[in-house]
Amino acid sequence: MKSGVNTVMNAKNKILALAALAGVAVSLPQTADASSHREAPAIAEDQFVDNTDVYTFISPDNPDNLVIVANYVPLLLPHSGPNFYRFSDQALYAIAIDNDGDAVPDLKYVFDFDTMTENGGTFLYNTGPVSAIDDATLNVKQHMRVFRVDRDDDGSTSFDTVGDDIPVAPWYVGDRSFPDGSYETVAREGITSLSDGATVFAGPRDEPFFVDLHVFDLLGVAGAPTTDGANVMSIVLEVPISEIADGGERPAEGDDGLSSVVGVYAKALRPRVTVRRTTREPLFGGGWVQVSRLGWPLVNEVIVPLQDKDKYNRSNPVDDVANFGAYILDPEVTGLLAAVLGLPCPPAPDDGRLDIVGLLGPNGTAPADLLRINITEGQTFANSGFPNGRTLTDDVTDTLLTVACNGGIAVGDGVDGNDLAFFDEMPYLATPHSGNPL
Repeated sequence: MKSGVNTVMNAKNKILALAALAGVAVSLPQTADASSHREAPAIAEDQFVDNTDVYTFISPDNPDNLVIVANYVPLLLPHSGPNFYRFSDQALYAIAIDNDGDAVPDLKYVFDFDTMTENGGTFLYNTGPVSAIDDATLNVKQHMRVFRVDRDDDGSTSFDTVGDDIPVAPWYVGDRSFPDGSYETVAREGITSLSDGATVFAGPRDEPFFVDLHVFDLLGVAGAPTTDGANVMSIVLEVPISEIADGGERPAEGDDGLSSVVGVYAKALRPRVTVRRTTREPLFGGGWVQVSRLGWPLVNEVIVPLQDKDKYNRSNPVDDVANFGAYILDPEVTGLLAAVLGLPCPPAPDDGRLDIVGLLGPNGTAPADLLRINITEGQTFANSGFPNGRTLTDDVTDTLLTVACNGGIAVGDGVDGNDLAFFDEMPYLATPHSGNPL
């Protein structure tokens, strides 16, 4: 898909990357700097691989399916031309799933993107109205390849290409470019079935995370939904539960064993080495390194302090207790809610916030920053809701602030819903905001 010398380098690197993603040892140590939703120093300089939010819920359209949403590139302005936002061609994006409760991924979906410009002699993203996702007037097109990586009980791994040359939904440039309300119709042409029975969509969507960002001004709450009007880049995966369950079989209703829940997180990777050249395309080598990850909302943003935020993003969930357990047992935000806002939030007990540890390790699973959800027979969308998964409408900010207050009082930011309605079917997230609404 990529050309020139980078074709050879990237093919080699993808093998190394997929081996690393599958849990196979590689020769070089994995180090990198990054974060999620602009909450760490390094990732603020590399927004195209910045995880923003992860959601997972039983499909409202088919209770035999699990939906996973991985969002990247935060707070995008709709009128961001002439080079509109997209996924990076020089990164890998991944959704990881633990199905046996040990906080180690048992399978991953890996997404690789490529951008093609039809006519480099114009500055226009599209040269006329766009009526289809493969329309000749859409000058800048992006496609993706999807790999599935599986880890067997004996530790062996395999990876397969489950989707190739999948069109990515274009940016909503404006209503002149997508007349008569045609954008959503065009975007949905990117919904594609994968060879393992899953369905996937990638492209821009309305930013679904609703919060008053004044909270970062010493926990101020102004009641203004400051994510309104912003977009985000989304990967939406809907997969049969039997395809991701331990042993390939959905657990029976009432089962409360380790395999009754799956843990989900998303991440992004960059090439270890990038050589920038003055007259030719960059050269990449050395394999790939993780630069961002996200499971629960607001963990790295609010719980992990500045000194460890970049470490969080280059580490793995299985090591969360060792690396960040002290911050969970005695969250800084509890004291801030009491000291700054004067709320009656009692301090952590002597043995720490074991209630939070329990939320991070339901049904006896290893505590880790994984978004876990019950997948047993009989579970439906009505049973989904944070912290049992996370639906698009869950007010996680209020929930987590209330949990942080340690039983003192219900705490909220004054923003209780998204600015746009969500869909009940793929791609679930709302239509992105137009850069030029008529």
